[in-house]
Amino acid sequence: MREGSNRPPSFLVFLAIAALVSFSGGCSRESGPGDVAPPTGSEITNPPDGASLNSPTINVRGRAEVGATVEIFVDDGYRGSAVSSPAAPAGSGLGRFTVEEIELGQEGRKEITGIVTDLYGNVAEEALRVEVLLDMTPPPVAFETVLDAEEESPGMWATGLPSVTVVGRTDTTSSGARVRHGINEYLPSATETFPGGPGEPDSVRFWVPVAAPHLTGANPDSLVSYFVEALDEAGNVASHPLSVLWTVDGRDTVLLWDDGTHALEAVTGQLGMRLAVAFQAPPWANYVVGIHYFIRNDNVDNPNDPTAPSTLPFIALVWEPNDQGLPGAPANSGLNSGNLYPEDAWLPLALPNPVNITAASEFPEKRFFVGLEWLHRNNPHVGVDTTFPTHAMGFRYDWALWERIEWGDVMIRAIVSDLPSLGEAARRAVVAPDEGEWLAR
Repeated sequence: MREGSNRPPSFLVFLAIAALVSFSGGCSRESGPGDVAPPTGSEITNPPDGASLNSPTINVRGRAEVGATVEIFVDDGYRGSAVSSPAAPAGSGLGRFTVEEIELGQEGRKEITGIVTDLYGNVAEEALRVEVLLDMTPPPVAFETVLDAEEESPGMWATGLPSVTVVGRTDTTSSGARVRHGINEYLPSATETFPGGPGEPDSVRFWVPVAAPHLTGANPDSLVSYFVEALDEAGNVASHPLSVLWTVDGRDTVLLWDDGTHALEAVTGQLGMRLAVAFQAPPWANYVVGIHYFIRNDNVDNPNDPTAPSTLPFIALVWEPNDQGLPGAPANSGLNSGNLYPEDAWLPLALPNPVNITAASEFPEKRFFVGLEWLHRNNPHVGVDTTFPTHAMGFRYDWALWERIEWGDVMIRAIVSDLPSLGEAARRAVVAPDEGEWLAR
């Protein structure tokens, strides 16, 4: 300001804003000293209309003509103001404003109003309005039980299974429920709603499956702290602590019916035919992790190399039992055996995706089938042990029906484990199921 001027400093601020507007092109219409048009196009962008909030103090943001003043009211009470500044990119020509530290007051529905006045004193014909819900009360949550686990002490449960189900309760004021461990979040697989009392929200029970952490034979147990939680649209969370001790024995067992020494006979098939053997895992086993096949010599030379085996690929499969005690739905996608594997020898295959057999609805009493599907005519030949007594637990599928193989024990074995992986041979036991079990009756 030159010496002797009597213009107030506020006039200089006005000139500075006017110059900024002119320079930036940030005005949505022609403006000048004689402008009498009210500002248009303004909006509140945050919080959005209908939002649920859990903080009583917020910042209100939006768009308005550059240089316009936006005054914010909450339920007709003045809370603060800000001037809209140029935005890059300019887009519609509107600037952006932020009115900080807006107090919403007590919980409940709030109407936020914005009055927009441009540089020349013109007031927008309509106020900016959004309605929000201030909700700082978390929904209720209660822990009920852990299925497939035993309560060792209050709040601490133990299991030897690869997964459990946590059961909790909330009500319809919540937007969801979960079980959380750090950044890991487990969501409900099912819910059930019960009518609430007069004037009360309905009650909701939820079931959340939780998988075990990675366990190995060298690290056979892990105590994990979880939180059973209910949350609402405003972001409020109610938590209940829960600890689960995951334990495993770290052992594998080979299930078999044959005696391993009398593979005098064989069974084979054609493209699309199948061969299966029934087993029942011991109570501690959780997974089928591998299959062994005794491959008989088919007495056919390899056309490319007479010194090499003539064996061709097949598909290794695991099945659930159906209602008739026969192979039902496949439990895995199938594993290609590859070719040129030895003849008159055992072929061990480890399943890259072990089959979980703990679901009673799919594997009642942990019963299952393992076997193969032929991809080539009469290749491979699978050994059959015909020594007495035979258990007749093998079945052959002829494209239409499963038929029991009565004359011997098909030499296919299953490896089951309490872990989803094979362990060291030193911790592996080889046992035969009792003859009186399941289909042998």
